[in-house]
Amino acid sequence: MNSRGFVIALLALLVAVDASIAQSSAERARIASERAAAKARLAEQERACREQFVVTACLEAARKEERSTLARLHRAEMVLDDAERREAAARRRQSIQERAAAKAARPGEPAASESPHRRDEPRTPPAPHPVMPLRPEPAGSADDASKRAAEERNQAEFDARARAAQAHRAEVEKRNAARAASGKVAKPLPAAPAASTP
Repeated sequence: MNSRGFVIALLALLVAVDASIAQSSAERARIASERAAAKARLAEQERACREQFVVTACLEAARKEERSTLARLHRAEMVLDDAERREAAARRRQSIQERAAAKAARPGEPAASESPHRRDEPRTPPAPHPVMPLRPEPAGSADDASKRAAEERNQAEFDARARAAQAHRAEVEKRNAARAASGKVAKPLPAAPAASTP
């Protein structure tokens, strides 16, 4: 695809996006105005209900009507959101395809399907986060010294547990790699016995 064709496709996509955004915003404005009208109608009905003798039944009917209106508007809004998500996903796919086509057109570069990483290659686990050393507090009473000693002891225990976890993780990965290399396949679980009927 030459650059002129790419620009034309991009402009067509922008025009379509602008039209869908305008339509979407008009629909959202209509939903918002209907929602405001439903709330105003409820307030008016509540005022009228309070002047009647049987207030509770009247209020419940007014609120039920408002809930059904709001539920209908919410469903319309959900449909609109879903359509916008689908359009955005389509635009993203189109953009990815265009970039892949443009990259494939350039000589000497690997295509998009040629990933530098293979799926069957084992991933290396992320390095553990470095533990920030405890900041020594100014020397004070015996309580401060005991707090510092307890913090240092806790830090040492934490570091030991982190090292043990890392060693265990490495051992499990080594064992899994050896098992995969030997070609052993795990046997399936036995079938569950049929339940007896009385």
